[in-house]
Amino acid sequence: MSVKVLKIKVLLFIILISTSTSFSQDTISHVVKKGETLYFISKLYDVEISELKKQNNLLTNELSINQKIVFIKKSNAYNNVIEEQDKKTKKEEGFAASIDESTESDKYLALHKSAKNGTIIFVKNQMNGNVVIVRVIGKLPNTGNNEKISIRLSSIAFDKLDAIDSIIPVELTYVK
Repeated sequence: MSVKVLKIKVLLFIILISTSTSFSQDTISHVVKKGETLYFISKLYDVEISELKKQNNLLTNELSINQKIVFIKKSNAYNNVIEEQDKKTKKEEGFAASIDESTESDKYLALHKSAKNGTIIFVKNQMNGNVVIVRVIGKLPNTGNNEKISIRLSSIAFDKLDAIDSIIPVELTYVK
């Protein structure tokens, strides 16, 4: 093999490496689970919703269960994603009940013991697997009625869980 051919091969190899996204960036894929939204995925991986939509050719924010979301993220930011997931995402088990409302609300709201106002929480009924997404509007008062309750939901949200009792076991997932 001549020196000229060898130089051309080396040059082509260098060009290939420098232009390849797999060497300079990481491709991340995420399979959508029940109740997950683009907002949740964007917070989980610290990627803009618009970037997720652009890279997956999504026209709307709607996702399907088992849909694969693939996106490219610069590797220096991706190195900490696994550690950040554990820090950002909180899962807890507890009990849920309905907020005693004098007026009916058509919003999916909640009172929680520790989550900040505005936090989005995925509430899963552990008895039947139903999931509802609620927004925290306040702190759950530390009273005798709430001693064993982790979260209180608006009537419409509680009804969506198809609860057969007034207090049900739930799994809560939210981003801190």
